[in-house]
Amino acid sequence: MNNILQCPACGREDFFRPNDFFCPACQQPMWFKPRSVPPLEFKERASSSLEKFSACLPLRTLRSELGLGEGQTPLIPLNSVVTSGKVWAKLETANPSLSFKDRGSAVVVQKALELGWPAIGTVSTGNMASSTAAYAARAGLSCVLLVKKGTSTRALVSAAVFRPLLIEVEGDYGQLFRKSYELGRDLKIYFANSVDPLRLEGYKLTALEIREQLGQAPDYVYVPLSSGGHLLGLYKGFMELKMAGYINKIPVMVGVQAASCAPIARAFEQGLVKVIKIQPGETVAHSIANPDPPAGDLVLKLARENQAHLLAISDQEMLAAQSQLAKQEGLFIQPESAAVLAAFHQLKNDFSGSSVLILTGQGLKAAYQPSPEFRNYCQARVEELPALLSTVLPQ
Repeated sequence: MNNILQCPACGREDFFRPNDFFCPACQQPMWFKPRSVPPLEFKERASSSLEKFSACLPLRTLRSELGLGEGQTPLIPLNSVVTSGKVWAKLETANPSLSFKDRGSAVVVQKALELGWPAIGTVSTGNMASSTAAYAARAGLSCVLLVKKGTSTRALVSAAVFRPLLIEVEGDYGQLFRKSYELGRDLKIYFANSVDPLRLEGYKLTALEIREQLGQAPDYVYVPLSSGGHLLGLYKGFMELKMAGYINKIPVMVGVQAASCAPIARAFEQGLVKVIKIQPGETVAHSIANPDPPAGDLVLKLARENQAHLLAISDQEMLAAQSQLAKQEGLFIQPESAAVLAAFHQLKNDFSGSSVLILTGQGLKAAYQPSPEFRNYCQARVEELPALLSTVLPQ
C-alpha cells in the first residue's frame, strides 16, 4: 500500500494526511507517489473498476459493498458528429450519480473508513456534492456539503436527497475552499475537495480503462478543465501505464475551459507560469467556471512539459456541440461536457490521430434552462394526429 505523497512540481515527499496535502515547499497539490504496477497484478475478473485495479490504489483493503457500480463506463465511437478519424466518447455519465465524480468519491469513502474518520465533506458547485453525499450515505458516514450561494436548484436537490448537512455559503469560493481544510482538521471532517489526492486516484482509473478498452493509448484525450484535478488524475493514470510498459507514450492532454471563465487557458496562451485569479463572466458551464483553480499552476507546468494543449470554448460553441451530440449521437450531456467536442472541432485540422473525448456529466444535471429546441412539443386531439404527423415526419 502506497501512503506516500509526492509533489509533481518540486518532487518533495510526505505522508498522506486528510485535509493537508499541499506541498509545504511550493504550495502545489501533491498526489500519491506514482509507481509501476506489473500486468499480473490487475484482476481479469472484477465487479468494479476499483476491484479490477485495486493493486494500484493506496488502500489497505477494498470493501466492495461500499461501491455503487462506478467505473467501467462505455467507450463508444462517434459516428456522425465526426466525419473523419478515430474518435471515441468515454461516457462518464453512466456512473451512478451521472458524473465522473463518483470515481473519486468511491476511493474517498474507502480511505475514510480505513482511517476511522466519522464524516466526509466537500466544497462543490454541483456534481461533486451529489456524488459525495451518495457515497457517504452508502458507507454510513456523516456528510457536510458547502456550496456557493446561487448554486442551481437542480444541483441542490440532487445532493439534498441523500440527507447531508447542506450549507449554502455566501462569499469567495476560493476562500471557502481553503477554509474547509481548517474546519476539517478542527472538527474531524475529511474534506475531499476537487484536487484531493484520493480523488485523483479514482480519476486515473479512467485512463486505465481507456487503455484496456482500446488496447492502447489514444493519441489525444480531451477533458473539461476546472480546478485541474480531473486532468491531473487522467495524466497520472497514463503516466503509471507508461511506467509499467502498458503504453509507449502518454496521450496529448487537451484541457477545455469556458471562455467566460478560463484562467488556466488564458495563462497558457499568454505563456505565463502562474495562473492569475480572474473575475468570472456569465456562463452556462457552471461546473468548469473556477476563477481561482487550486491546481492551475501545476496544470500549466505539466501542460508545457508534455506538449498538452489548453483552450477556451464559448457558450455558443458548447451549446451547439451539446445539440450535435443529442441529435446525431443520442447523447444528452452537460454543456461543459460538450465543450470537448467543440474543442475537437476547433483543433481537428491541427491534430491527427485517435482521440477520446471525456463526457463528464449528464445533461439533466445542467444548471441552466434548456433552449427552446429541447422543449419542442405540441398538443392535439386524437383525431387530429394523422394530419399533424404527416406534416412533421419525413416523407
